[in-house]
Amino acid sequence: MRIKRFALSLIFACIAGGFAFSQTQSPPASSAASAPSGHFESDDFLGLEGPGLVYSEVQPGPGVLRAGLLSDYHAPLRGTAFDTPVFFLGGNDAVREKSSRESPASRAGPACLVLAGSHANEIAGVLAAYWLIEHCHVEGAKLVVLPRGNTSAATHSAQNAQKPRVIMLGDAAVRYGFRLSNPRHETVPDPLQFIPPRAAPALAPLAGREMRNLNRQFPGSEHGSMTAQTAFAIMQLLSQENITVAFDLHEAGSASSLAWSIITRPEYMDDAALAALELEETAGTTFHLESSREAFAGYSHWEWGMEGIRAYLIETFNPAQPNDDPSVDQLHHPVSPLARRVFVHLKAVQAILSAIEDQGAGTVPHMKGLPQTIEEVQAWLEGSE
Repeated sequence: MRIKRFALSLIFACIAGGFAFSQTQSPPASSAASAPSGHFESDDFLGLEGPGLVYSEVQPGPGVLRAGLLSDYHAPLRGTAFDTPVFFLGGNDAVREKSSRESPASRAGPACLVLAGSHANEIAGVLAAYWLIEHCHVEGAKLVVLPRGNTSAATHSAQNAQKPRVIMLGDAAVRYGFRLSNPRHETVPDPLQFIPPRAAPALAPLAGREMRNLNRQFPGSEHGSMTAQTAFAIMQLLSQENITVAFDLHEAGSASSLAWSIITRPEYMDDAALAALELEETAGTTFHLESSREAFAGYSHWEWGMEGIRAYLIETFNPAQPNDDPSVDQLHHPVSPLARRVFVHLKAVQAILSAIEDQGAGTVPHMKGLPQTIEEVQAWLEGSE
């Protein structure tokens, strides 16, 4: 598995803006050896924040033509624990140079977003996004991948308010964080109650700490809490990159009715239904469908859909939830091992995109390099591919 190169992360932690790769050139690499496993428990590794945190876990493959930062879409995020890399695969504009001072211009042609890590304890989505970044080439519409939507949430855990957990994957590691932003990174204290920005008056208030839940904050706020500003930046990305199809990758526990589900607005339910039929056959997984509605104010699938985007939230089953039980063996769980969840996320994205194209509903990215089997993902996770 190529989630590696601790030294490389320190280089990218210093990057102030985006960078571009030519279509025939691999992304920058470091000559440093992979970090020994002891580094993954060190303060240097666990103390990384923002872009450096992400680059300590993933190394872009040759299919990534350009990378930038979420702060390119909302400058106040720059230099904070909420800034995070954005990766671009395919699309005619993807190789265009972009300086750190350039405001992202609207780009011609439709594009697709894959967002993961809104909740940093839902690691199958993060790793599915990392697979896209490390393995895939894209033709057709541009693919934009934001693998850790809330990097602040990846700096602490349910067990430790100061540090995330670390899950070893071969000689590499991935952080198992928390579903909410780290309170030490927030500029606004938790209120007594939280109401999503566009919630209907009849919607019951949420617990105050849900202010730090990225997937309750859409469409965000330009001048609100840091979590709200992160949501605002993602909305700006959706607009400026002409995103027409968007996925938000999540996980749920056995106590939740959302495990193995696709949630979308009623007008896009046909896409989800066709995808669910395909997933039954190609991934051996039965998905149920949930209709997005006004009660989901603040959620990605509802709020992005209000902007005319075909938005889909995909949930797999994380056996460690709801309490992020550290005794659960993520790699070898008998019912829902990590490799299966990563595989199903990727197959679900592919199935929905195929359904959209088959119905003539839009131009979509064609991804080459997706895994064909769960065993292929398992080998990647174990570092033996």
